[in-house]
Amino acid sequence: MDRNARPEPGSRRIGVVLKGYPRLSESFILREILMLERLGLDLHIFALRDPRESTVHERVAQVRARVTYLPDRLLGALGAVAGANAARLARAPHRYLTGLAEALARSARERDAAPLKRFLQAAVLVERGLPGTGVTHLYAHFCNDPTTVAYFASRLSGIPFSFSAHAKDIYTQHPAQLASKVARASFVTTCTAANAAHLKRHARGSTPVLCCLHGVETDRYHPAGAARSGVPHVLSVGRLVPKKGFPVLLDALATLRDRGAGFRCTIVGVGPLESSLREQVHRLRLDDRVELRGAIAEDALAALYREVDLFALACEVEADGDRDGIPNVVVEAMASGLPVVSTTVSGLPECVDHGVTGLLVPERQPGALADAIGLLLSRPEMARALGRAGRAKVEREFAAHRNVLPIAAALHEALALPFTAAEVPHAVGG
Repeated sequence: MDRNARPEPGSRRIGVVLKGYPRLSESFILREILMLERLGLDLHIFALRDPRESTVHERVAQVRARVTYLPDRLLGALGAVAGANAARLARAPHRYLTGLAEALARSARERDAAPLKRFLQAAVLVERGLPGTGVTHLYAHFCNDPTTVAYFASRLSGIPFSFSAHAKDIYTQHPAQLASKVARASFVTTCTAANAAHLKRHARGSTPVLCCLHGVETDRYHPAGAARSGVPHVLSVGRLVPKKGFPVLLDALATLRDRGAGFRCTIVGVGPLESSLREQVHRLRLDDRVELRGAIAEDALAALYREVDLFALACEVEADGDRDGIPNVVVEAMASGLPVVSTTVSGLPECVDHGVTGLLVPERQPGALADAIGLLLSRPEMARALGRAGRAKVEREFAAHRNVLPIAAALHEALALPFTAAEVPHAVGG
């Protein structure tokens, strides 16, 4: 853990609690951190683990915040964990025991040791992570594990917390646990109106819930200079997990091939479904049409958007409630001037206007998805018109340099610091 951070006299910092840092799939968090720093906030990152991914966004090097990693395998750091918890018990016995009782009750109710584990990590954060950093407010990304740690750290220390909620983290956790977090938070941010409405029902008017679209940097993601020629190129990007609907997309592509449509498709991403998706590609005889590219960094993806003709993502809601909000890659594709074909799941209709910026179909319907993709492949002028409209919508509603401002203002207020910035620069790095 980083014990070398020393605050300047009178400094006030935000402690940003993340599940893992840095993560390739969370470029939106990296972008937000860089923009908040540009807007004058001092940050210190507390990560529950180091993902140690083989590909890392280049702009991670531009982050000024120090990073402290909390022990994830508690048995491997038993001495440090036990010492921190014993010290917090001795220092604030009532806070510690009431927090421990809540963690044990949650673990018993949910038949899951995670709440107790996050409580023990929270004590490490309070005793070993916070001293000497100048952190006076905690801000967690995702309202599951990171916010559980921030919640218990607040209970243990009295330091207030807030959190940003996104998708799976909202809909798959116990409602009572979600309600407790919302009720105790200084404020909550989320990225879709559908999420905001859900969270407001739990807030019951006691906690501000801010709808802050993630947005993209419109200078980084922009349309290609000229129309492409040749075989139409379809792109899909996302973690290879069930809620992204890649098996449905492959079935739709096989249908298009059987109808005689000419195309090729690139799928970018890694995840647990990779082997089964490769088997499906082979079984559907799509080997000469579909490439599973793996993970690529942000700049390479921005360039790839400008090399394709259409973006498709077959999002779906899983049985446990797991779903996307507004996938960031959809907004990136629209900013790049691409027509989007996706589903009516969750916040996607807030972003993709059916028939205006793209086409939306019901989830888990490969035939309908094939119809929509096929229509745009056969009508390139229509596809380009949708792409132009999508770019215009992103500029109006999803520009990150504007959408980050409410978050920055709320965090400045949490630190009792003035905030007068009119706008952050469009781009936050090379």
